[in-house]
Amino acid sequence: MPKHLLLPLFLSIGLILQGCGSEQAAPAKVAPAKVSILNLQPQSINFSENLPARVQAFRTAEIRPQVGGIIEKVLFTQGSEVKAGQALYKINSETFQADVNSNQASLNKAEAEVARLKVQLERYEQLLPSNAISKQEVSNAQAAYRQALADVAQMKALLTRQNLNLQYATVRAPISGRIGQSFVTEGALVSQGDTNTMATVQQIDKVYVDVKQSISEYERLQAALQSGELSANNEKTVRISNSHGQPYKVSAKMLFEDINVDPETGDVTIRIEVQNPERKLLPGMYVRVNIDRASVPQALLVPAQAIQRNINGEPQVYVINAKGAADIRPIELGQQYEQFYIVSKGLKAGDKVVVEGVERIQPNQKLELATWKAPASSNSTLPATQGAQ
Repeated sequence: MPKHLLLPLFLSIGLILQGCGSEQAAPAKVAPAKVSILNLQPQSINFSENLPARVQAFRTAEIRPQVGGIIEKVLFTQGSEVKAGQALYKINSETFQADVNSNQASLNKAEAEVARLKVQLERYEQLLPSNAISKQEVSNAQAAYRQALADVAQMKALLTRQNLNLQYATVRAPISGRIGQSFVTEGALVSQGDTNTMATVQQIDKVYVDVKQSISEYERLQAALQSGELSANNEKTVRISNSHGQPYKVSAKMLFEDINVDPETGDVTIRIEVQNPERKLLPGMYVRVNIDRASVPQALLVPAQAIQRNINGEPQVYVINAKGAADIRPIELGQQYEQFYIVSKGLKAGDKVVVEGVERIQPNQKLELATWKAPASSNSTLPATQGAQ
């Protein structure tokens, strides 16, 4: 080919190649990433304290003998429910019955003497106006009559005491409840004033739950109430659960907060009354108690899945800015419940926090926003013992 035709051909090929290279170097258009966001709005939520506690019987009666003797019969089944006044033990009562019979006879004799002296005194008083009898004899008759009346009163009191001893020979339950192990059997000798119990009856259809709270936590709560960070609840909701967090289906109410601090443990006691008709709560049992004594008036809740951690382990979240992109923002966390945290610093009402799709976010990337929907099981009760740092 002639040289004058080669130069235009080379120029054309170069332009074509340059055009192809320009098309390959052009950046591809990136589609907006889809994320779900939560528009933060302040809300009032319960500030719930989760505290350890022990169950105490509502009433406890230790059965002890009021008279001495040999146990003839045990009249109850160990571990059963007993009623107030139900017979539990029968102590040999022959001696007490003999005392009653003897004192009854003495009383009858004394009452007969009173009747005789009364008739005599009336006769003397009739003879006194005719001087058929002296005034001294009348005075002596009056004194004898009064002495006989006193003897009768004394005999009645003694007989009452002997009848009580006879009644005490049958040991009865002072309260209704569940009776435990019998520590004496037939043939055992018991005496009045024994320090050892024969058995114990406990009323557990309702029980006390004694909550222990450290004085430092108690003072922190009071300080938060005084500063306005928390608001006191008029209705203090109480929930009882076992050591695994499973709730008991019982109704409970807080009775009082003790004003004394245990010098050994530094704890204050909160007493709760619990209705326990199914006897699920037993004396000595360890339980957990949630008490809603206060609420957070203007709380900002962020789902736990929205929270990221930097290399130092500090919490942060992505917040949508004015350009529709996401900025990282450090925050401080408060209390936690289920999948939520209270944010104490770093966010404000109206902020749009990215909850889902965080892994798709690129710097300065436009985002396609959708509203995040919380699971149906979530609620806004926050336990004070699950604080986040």
